[in-house]
Amino acid sequence: MLAYKLADHVEDGNTKTETSRFQTLVQQYENPIKATVHLMLEEMVEAAFQEFMGNRIGKSVIRGKDGKEVIDYRNGYRQVKQAVVDTLILSDFQVPRNRAGGFKPMILEQGRRKAGAFAHLAKELFVNGLSTRKIRRAFERAGMTISGLSRSTVSSILEELQQEYLQWINRPITGTFDYLQADGVYLVKRKGASIKAGTTIIIGIRSTGEKEVLHFTMGNESERNFDEILQRLISRGLDTKAVKLVTIDGAKGPIASITQHFGEEKLQRCVIHKTRNIIEKTPLALRDELKAKLGRLWNQPSLLDAQEFLKQIKEEYSAKAKKAMDCLAEDEDSLLRFYNFTESHRKTIRNTNLIERVIRETRRRTKVIDRIDNEFTCYRILMGVIREQNVRWAHKSHWRN
Repeated sequence: MLAYKLADHVEDGNTKTETSRFQTLVQQYENPIKATVHLMLEEMVEAAFQEFMGNRIGKSVIRGKDGKEVIDYRNGYRQVKQAVVDTLILSDFQVPRNRAGGFKPMILEQGRRKAGAFAHLAKELFVNGLSTRKIRRAFERAGMTISGLSRSTVSSILEELQQEYLQWINRPITGTFDYLQADGVYLVKRKGASIKAGTTIIIGIRSTGEKEVLHFTMGNESERNFDEILQRLISRGLDTKAVKLVTIDGAKGPIASITQHFGEEKLQRCVIHKTRNIIEKTPLALRDELKAKLGRLWNQPSLLDAQEFLKQIKEEYSAKAKKAMDCLAEDEDSLLRFYNFTESHRKTIRNTNLIERVIRETRRRTKVIDRIDNEFTCYRILMGVIREQNVRWAHKSHWRN
């Protein structure tokens, strides 16, 4: 059929107008096959238009745009700058029009829906860390000639993610959470640029072990910033009385705010962050052995065993690693509170590793995306990562028996 039509248009031509149109399309695409497909589709639309008009020509009909009664007749063409038909992008597509309006070619309506699906797919690939260059190449290999992921296209994708973020941070919190984790980190620093995007993330864990990223926001972990985050969570429905433990990385701002809203007895210092702090203040010759002993401290059978082992560590290193022991003593009360809870919960609630995983995935994706030129782009990509993470976590228990 295609070969027949191509020969028909190239060799004989149906009319002078059609031949002229075909020649224009060949020059436009520099591809006679695509020009033929374009012309064939225009002919199909023309046939549909003729059927649509039927007995309307010269008759009184109601015009759709304003409800006025008008005499209908053919009224030339309108140019569709980019018409999507299946996986083809056709430029300057001619669609017949009439005075009363109302003609909508089904073939183009289907194309618009497919174009929307392509755009959605491009967004999903983007937030999953595929560079814009690779996305474009993937579409082309699949025979989908999209108009390139230009800067404006990427901006549109990011704007959509921004709207999702605004809806997401204002969604109501339902049910209760036994545990919270909070951590503030820098997302990315681009090579050759001065981008350094900081964020604070809050994760909630229910008694069933189901996890959910409750909130993230731009900025550092100052007391004011963290207090605003907690106030927002409370206004959205967080039951602070139901929370049994809040694990944080150790920044002073969150400590003050958590103490105010939850009480000091619910504060748990992340043991991984604290281990790093202690080792940094330990003489080089002692670092490996002290790190191993701290690892044993976080894995004792009970709180009493942990307290006894902590006492032994302090006695052994108080003289030869004084600065390290002073660092340990600063948070001594909030380091072992996780032992007050079910053994299967301890590995999760003693650190902020859940947040670290989200950040690690975000950094991986921002590293390969071509157009990271400001902090807001990083946060929008983080929104995509968090959305996916919450879907994966939904209705799954984190507790290990």
